Amino acid sequence: MKESNLQKGLAEKCVRCGNCQYYCPTFTASKVESFVARGRLELIRAWGDDRKMEYSETFLKRINQCLLCGNCSQYCPAGIETEEIIQAVRTDCAEENKISYGLRAVSENIKTVGNITGDAKENRVLWLKKIEQEIKEVRINKAAEYVYFTGCVPSLYPSAYSIPQAFAKILDKSGVSYSIWGEDEECCGYPLIIGGLLDQAKETAQRNLARLRNMGVKKVITTCASCYHMWGKYYPELLGGDTEIEVIHSTQILAKLVSEGKLKTKRIDKIVTYHDPCDLGRKSGLYSEPRIIMENIEGLILREMKHNREDARCCGGGGNLEMSDSILSGKVAEERIKEAQSTGAEAIVTACQQCKRTLQKGARQIKSRIKVMDICELFLEACD
Repeated sequence: MKESNLQKGLAEKCVRCGNCQYYCPTFTASKVESFVARGRLELIRAWGDDRKMEYSETFLKRINQCLLCGNCSQYCPAGIETEEIIQAVRTDCAEENKISYGLRAVSENIKTVGNITGDAKENRVLWLKKIEQEIKEVRINKAAEYVYFTGCVPSLYPSAYSIPQAFAKILDKSGVSYSIWGEDEECCGYPLIIGGLLDQAKETAQRNLARLRNMGVKKVITTCASCYHMWGKYYPELLGGDTEIEVIHSTQILAKLVSEGKLKTKRIDKIVTYHDPCDLGRKSGLYSEPRIIMENIEGLILREMKHNREDARCCGGGGNLEMSDSILSGKVAEERIKEAQSTGAEAIVTACQQCKRTLQKGARQIKSRIKVMDICELFLEACD
């Protein structure tokens, strides 16, 4: 169903004040008006005027260069939720088969092998091979209290293997009953829904939920902020109501285990700063849990960046930007790394594997020596 008239109407609420410029990571990195909410909304108005603009190359590019981070929306005087408008316009574009080459490839990969990279299904458990001898029991498709939904990035990108490895070791130490799907796991569907491919995203959600129900499990844990947001927010929307599934992020269960005294830590003398992932923080409201975890590690000093919590800047990996414009994604990451460096921290800690990957890229590009790590990796270091 076409939503262009609705989106054009919402876009016309823009008063062109330019307040969004300060809050937009892509504008900060580019200084180009059409990269900011005000500019994109102007393009959408023109596009909605009986398709005077049609689907020009520039229009499609700008629509897909938005991080969907939502930072501009929370400070918009007119109350415009630009990321919601952009996402709806992407859906219109997808219905006309106007999607980027990168999204088309990801869509096909998910259809054929169930993941974003096109890797063979058996590669999903490569991260597990290195630690099988270090943990007591590996449950794969077996009854348990929780299913640990690993996600595509940590399963298939070697640079992120250390995140599920660390989390599995922590769960093992704490005695938590969990199972994984191993080779049977497939993408949560988040890249599809934010790319506008709603039907395929819904089919993916249906399969994942059916698999979970067939196991008789009602609790899902994930270390991925995007998987957490997808399962918690979009699955009920796509499937028409409450899924009756409890979705838990790794920071929530770790904070609980720490608060209950079930996991003890040793002293770590380290100065860190924390990067709030957009999907975990601004979009899901989880700010306290990661900080509770760090506060319970003796010797650890947390120095907040200027932009933190709801004001945190995106890492550059949101909104499918990396697959449509990797250069712009890298520039956004560079800006966040520079902000982290200004705190004097030795490491930037986050709670999202995509954030870790993107920030590592940004650090390499500016030859920064700051270490980028996931909070699971930090906590495991404190547990040893």
